Amino acid sequence: MINYYVISLDIKYYKSFIRYLLKNNIDVFDIKYKSDKILLKVSYESYKKIKGSNNYPITIYSIGGKNRFIYLFHKYRVSFICFFIGLFFIIFLSNLILFINIESDNSDIKKLVRDELNSNDITVFTFKRNYQTLRSLSKKIKNNNLDKLEWIEFDQNGVFLNVRVIERVTYNNKEKISYKDVIASKNGYIRNIVSSKGMVLKNIDDYVNKGDIIISGNIYRNDKVVGHVRASGDVYAEVWYISKSNGNLYYYDYVLEKKGRLKLVLKIGRLNICIISIPKKVDNESSKTLFSNNSFSLILDSSFKYKKIKKKYSSSDLENILKIKAKREIASEYDNNEYIIDEKTLKKYIKNDKMYIEIFFRCYENIAELSDIKNLYEEKED
Repeated sequence: MINYYVISLDIKYYKSFIRYLLKNNIDVFDIKYKSDKILLKVSYESYKKIKGSNNYPITIYSIGGKNRFIYLFHKYRVSFICFFIGLFFIIFLSNLILFINIESDNSDIKKLVRDELNSNDITVFTFKRNYQTLRSLSKKIKNNNLDKLEWIEFDQNGVFLNVRVIERVTYNNKEKISYKDVIASKNGYIRNIVSSKGMVLKNIDDYVNKGDIIISGNIYRNDKVVGHVRASGDVYAEVWYISKSNGNLYYYDYVLEKKGRLKLVLKIGRLNICIISIPKKVDNESSKTLFSNNSFSLILDSSFKYKKIKKKYSSSDLENILKIKAKREIASEYDNNEYIIDEKTLKKYIKNDKMYIEIFFRCYENIAELSDIKNLYEEKED
């Protein structure tokens, strides 16, 4: 690789300078003349001779060959040093455990696992362990707590150590028998009763209040309780709701722009750091991993870019949107036999660029709910 320099010299009299070059055996690859300066392409050795003369002010235009890398390193050495220190710091941190997440709802199990980890010198700000070490540790912790742990597994993701735990559950083989009534969970008019066990106390079109017994678990004969069952059945009733909802008249739409973004992303566990982002025409969104190890990954990501545009709903469109939203909230847990009978808007107004709406719903809904029989031996009232 040839080392060359393209240099500029402020010279008005070319002839004397040419004589200087010939006299000192200075080789020149290329020469260009301008009104008050001269451009030379010379070797590194020739550059040193010209510079050593101290007779001509020199400006470096460009450098070729390995000296270019040396020149760039010296020019940007502070940036290079900071970059490598930062990279070393990132690699160092990515090999540490900074977060420990124990996946369990039981606080006692969490404490037990955390104590086991501490006793095995696994805490935050300690170095990550390899797969075999963690596998052996999971077996050890399980064997130490066979009465409490069914299964335990470790998963290292970046700076996170995730501990998945299944608690051991002991079952009582003796199931306790309980007798139940079917009661109304809401107020409403009964429209249908599907009873499979128990004594039905209410009729179709009867109005019931929340808590009224519809299917009794007490079995009566001649107004006397002669037995008990676990009552069961479905009770469909007409119930009512008033839903209040609101929404903004203005909303934002996103329009695809001609140019997308090309990003170089550093991924450390769940953390994504964008190093470089440049505008670029993107035909398809894609993500390509350039480098990856157990500590971090370098990803080249191409993505579309969208422009945010403010728009306004018409009054009727926004009203329909709010009605659909209210319907979904009411019917979100309905089964195939439950539905909304009809609806009616009670109130609607606009204030501060917001629409407020109040809607009345009539619904066909299963209101059956099981409840313990309060007195197993009470007699039926007239």
